[in-house]
Amino acid sequence: MVPTELVEKEFWRLVSSIEEDVIVEYGADITSKEFGSGFPVKETKRRLMPEEEEYASSGWNLNNMPILEQSVLTHINADISGMKIPWLYVGMCFSSFCWHIEDHWSYSINYLHWFVI
Repeated sequence: MVPTELVEKEFWRLVSSIEEDVIVEYGADITSKEFGSGFPVKETKRRLMPEEEEYASSGWNLNNMPILEQSVLTHINADISGMKIPWLYVGMCFSSFCWHIEDHWSYSINYLHWFVI
């Protein structure tokens, strides 16, 4: 496995180089209703495994955050993709997600899963 420090060093080397081009694949704004969010949900066709139960109920589960009692999003009655329904972003090595201002200056929370095949 390649150490993360080496991957990050190579990323910044490529970013600062004007002579080299790198092509990366990136998918954005994929609705989790169709493809899943990476977090287990209680309303599923398959039975959850015991170790998934805790995560399906967790307030840190991105599917649960908009429906928590303390969330301002509970006052929105529509399912707004990207706000009340998590979006999935998929990127290969060296893809990036730029800093930006969210719609209506709303807050954002992201979960990064580093997976190596």
